[in-house]
Amino acid sequence: MKKIFLLLSIFIFFTAFQAKEKEVFICTTTSSKTYHIKKECSGLIKCKSIIKKITQKKAENVGRIKCKLEK
Repeated sequence: MKKIFLLLSIFIFFTAFQAKEKEVFICTTTSSKTYHIKKECSGLIKCKSIIKKITQKKAENVGRIKCKLEK
């Protein structure tokens, strides 16, 4: 019983302090090259396709850069 409690405590400790990845928005058109922090960004409002929410790390991995309109 003590081993189960110890393992459960360790599991809770490590999962509680995991950093949550920052989520951003992208326009799914092939010509789009940026990601946006806010869904209301004027650069994203012009999107004629689907707006998708992904992690910032994933957006950067596929070659997206941060929108220059957002500070």
